[in-house]
Amino acid sequence: MANSIWTIEEFTCPGCGMKYTATREEHAEPHSGSFKCSICSGEVHTWSGNHHFFGWDAVKTKPRVFGRRWAGVEW
Repeated sequence: MANSIWTIEEFTCPGCGMKYTATREEHAEPHSGSFKCSICSGEVHTWSGNHHFFGWDAVKTKPRVFGRRWAGVEW
């Protein structure tokens, strides 16, 4: 694995919209595989070729903030 190229890629589950990141690693030999969503079990990504994906993580997002847009403004 020395001299391999790694990139971080983002994927979205087509079933529920959950976002994931995974590390893509280039290889000399072909690899194939797939990853399923941990929420809805939908297929997030499949691959085959001279690369492999590993280290799948759910993307943590901040919750939306609801409230007044113009705090401190009197109408």
